[in-house]
Amino acid sequence: MRADQKEITNWLSKTIGNSSFNIKELRQEASDRKYYRIKAENISYVLTDNFDKTDQSANFLYASKILKNSSVNVPEVLAFSEDLRFVLLQDLGDESLDINDEYNDEKILEMALEQLSKIYFSDQDVLKSVTKESLLLQTNSFMDFCREKKCSNDEIKSLENLRNELVHNLLNQQFIPSHNDFERRNLMMFEGKLFVIDFQDLNMGPIGIDLASIMYEHSYEYPKALIDNLLEKHLKNNGLNASSAELKDMIMHALAHRSMRVVGTFNKYFKEGKLLNRKLDLEKFLKRIYLALSTLKKEEAKIVKKLL
Repeated sequence: MRADQKEITNWLSKTIGNSSFNIKELRQEASDRKYYRIKAENISYVLTDNFDKTDQSANFLYASKILKNSSVNVPEVLAFSEDLRFVLLQDLGDESLDINDEYNDEKILEMALEQLSKIYFSDQDVLKSVTKESLLLQTNSFMDFCREKKCSNDEIKSLENLRNELVHNLLNQQFIPSHNDFERRNLMMFEGKLFVIDFQDLNMGPIGIDLASIMYEHSYEYPKALIDNLLEKHLKNNGLNASSAELKDMIMHALAHRSMRVVGTFNKYFKEGKLLNRKLDLEKFLKRIYLALSTLKKEEAKIVKKLL
């Protein structure tokens, strides 16, 4: 047994009062955390191992409380270790909505937007806001990726200007509580309800970020009429201070920025030998950058097209 599983076993035995259980590692996400399914007698749990990233664990526990107070469907926190390395959660099963085909796209998006609306009404006073510095930092690794792909000095300069323009737009958007990775792999169906997971990065951020994540997810192509209809309803249901055209513009700026962040992050992980199972997603996110920049009529779309 690996050393980390030995530590898990010791902590679990004390926590659930049972030393007879099975441990199964769940799929790896784009983080250093590991997830396990724990089965003991007739009950199962999900355990998160945060290793030395206990700040993420603290953020998760804090965000969980905030979201529950806003009636967002999130898994119950059942226990956590004193050092915050381990968190024991309600097991919501395996039906994340990137693999669940029981529900049609319209139903999934409607349920997702319903939960997103509840996130908007979380307590804003206790959440940190993104800053110009933090938003620029998120796309640093994308610039490294472009240099590795032999972009010219002029192209790098244009992309540097672009990412500054994107951040300027994001900072001028309406700021609301944001999940920051609101996509189908972070949405679960459990007992007929949609639950939100992986919300440790909850903060105050631009309104376009979560909408870009779910409406223009890299692996799904939703009909334009469906997107337009749902966004129009979303505007009305939440009293958002924007027109449909303005909201779509915000979403496209957020989509370009978010996808640049993901491409840079994936590229960094791949070089470290991590998340190699997601290599095919890299091109999908590049295509999302191209879509956003083309829609915004940005000249830099031509540079991104060369990277595809």
